[in-house]
Formats: sequence, structure tokens, C-alpha cells
Amino acid sequence: MEAATSVFTQQGFEKATMQDIAKAASLGVATVFRYFSKKEHLIVAVASQIVRSEVVIFEKIVHGDGTCYEKLNHIFDTLIFFQQAEHQQKSKLIEAFECYVALSTEPVEHIELYQTEYNKIIGLFTELAALGEQDHSIRNGSHSVNRLITMMNVFGTFSKKMSMLEGIDAFNTRVDPSEQFSILKVLFLQSMRP
Repeated sequence: MEAATSVFTQQGFEKATMQDIAKAASLGVATVFRYFSKKEHLIVAVASQIVRSEVVIFEKIVHGDGTCYEKLNHIFDTLIFFQQAEHQQKSKLIEAFECYVALSTEPVEHIELYQTEYNKIIGLFTELAALGEQDHSIRNGSHSVNRLITMMNVFGTFSKKMSMLEGIDAFNTRVDPSEQFSILKVLFLQSMRP
């Protein structure tokens, strides 16, 4: 999986071959095909593994100490942390994967693996909204779950997009990305205050 992640990061999903991945993993191509009969299956597995690693991080935050508001603050900081160089490639791969799925002319096989991991994140944010209703650290209302999930989707999408555009002068917004993240974080957190 590490070799596939590396090859997909360097070459993209379309150009990468199973031979390239096998070579990077120091395996025979037949061995790779034994575990993943199609490159698409490996693409989904890599994307699912990335999201699974995010689930583990979010679980620690949601199930840790603190109020809902404090946990939201920590989650935003974590999403900003994902923009650091060592995590940026994974963010780029997830953005590329979502584009790959969206542009695919056929249903993507095994997409349910990715969806299962993504649904765990939705479940964690639902749990967090319930905590906010209990501890009153965020604005309560009939739509607090929807508001929280929407904010996380927007922030996550922005985060992935910033990863994709990092270092490309043609997309320079003239506002430092760190400042943009801070502004967005403050706006979202203020909107959740009771």
C-alpha cells in the first residue's frame, strides 16, 4: 500500500501501472494482482486507507476530554495540520481520488470501502454535535448536526483544494494559506457559539 501511495502520488492514477507499483514494492506484478485484480481496486484501497488514518485521529479527539467547542477547535487545528508537507500528499491524493470517482464513466468498483470509512467520520461529527447539545458549548438547534457536518465538509474541501494548488503560481490568491485557514476557522467557530 505504501508503494502504491508513493507511485500514485508521483505519477497520478492514470499513468501509474501495476508494474510500477510492483517494482516500487519490490514484488512481482503477479503478487500485486493476487491482492488487487484491478488497478482501480488498489486506488480505492489507498484512498480508504488514508481516510481510515484520519478516522483514527478524529476518534481520539471526539472521544477525548473537553467540550464540543474545544473538540471542534482541535479538529480545525488538525485539518490545518494536514496541510503540512508530510500530510499534504495524502490530501492531494484524496482530492485526486474524488475527482477520479466523479469523472469516472463507470461505477467505481469497491467504492463502498471508501464510503464505509467516510461514514465513520460523519458518525463522529454526529456524535460531536450530540455532545454539543448536552454540554451547551455550541449553539443548539434542530440542525446542529447538519451545520457541523457542513462546516467540516467545507473546511475539508478547502483544505484538499489548497493542497492541490500548493506551489502553483497561477492559483496564488495573494492571501497566505495559513491566514485563510485561520479566517475560516474563526468564522465557523463563531457561528457555533451559543
